[in-house]
Amino acid sequence: MLNIQLNGELSISKLVIGCMRMNDWKLSTEQVVEFIEWCIERGITTFDHADIYGGDHRNESQFGEALKLKPSLRENIQIVTKCDICVPNAKHPEIKTRFFNTDQAYVLAQVNESLEKLQCGYIDILLIHMFDLLVDPRELGETLQQLKSEGKVKYFGLSNHSPLEFDTLQKYTDMRFVTHQFMLHPLGIQNYHNGTMTHCLKEGISPMIWSPLAGGRIFKPTNAVEENMKSVLETIRQELGLTHIDEVVYQWIFKHSSNPAIVLGTGNKERIERAIQSAENVRLTREQWYKVLIEAGYTLW
Repeated sequence: MLNIQLNGELSISKLVIGCMRMNDWKLSTEQVVEFIEWCIERGITTFDHADIYGGDHRNESQFGEALKLKPSLRENIQIVTKCDICVPNAKHPEIKTRFFNTDQAYVLAQVNESLEKLQCGYIDILLIHMFDLLVDPRELGETLQQLKSEGKVKYFGLSNHSPLEFDTLQKYTDMRFVTHQFMLHPLGIQNYHNGTMTHCLKEGISPMIWSPLAGGRIFKPTNAVEENMKSVLETIRQELGLTHIDEVVYQWIFKHSSNPAIVLGTGNKERIERAIQSAENVRLTREQWYKVLIEAGYTLW
């Protein structure tokens, strides 16, 4: 498995295991350990979390229980987690409306809680999950510096921010954001339309792409537009001699010169194996790549 060097000291695997649905996989702690080991053996060493993932926000705890059972796993993986989304839940019944919070006290508390749930001493990459319209960028910069100084977080990035939002927050911190995580798939190309992919080239960062298969709609279309895209992907699959259309999607994402990572929100080992093959052997032509982009609704001129 290929790695992506985010800076002089930090690299992540080109495939990242997204743990948002881990609670739905119904794995025992022992099975989570086995799954992490299986991933490491294949060169997948990066695992993506958020403080709100899972039933009652439990997915970090589930992963942490695996690390407690086998502590040696920690030195072989990179943990990414996120914070700033506040949602109604059993632990915080006082919250009635979803909102974002980048206040210093809140971010520090959430990071401490994530460390406790993950049962580890530090987070490799902390992402600000969504852009907080009430953010005080100076205060946030100070918060990130404190987390770095305390050894609780090694590096920082953003998730689901526009280029302007990214640049605004970057201006107020001396620590360079190492990645930007956002959605991209052949049924959702807004991050090409709004310049976010090009912004990654400008900043020299590798993005982390989530929902590459559009939540399964690539396989099970719900309208005529999606049916057409499935047909396009199937034609390219046949042209390339691939076994499944998800391989076409992975290659379409990997072909971009920003050197993206893909966040796979699945525990399906066959799908993960296909993604590994795609990461290591991108054969999609420039014409095929543009065919997908155009059919997705992008106008070249």
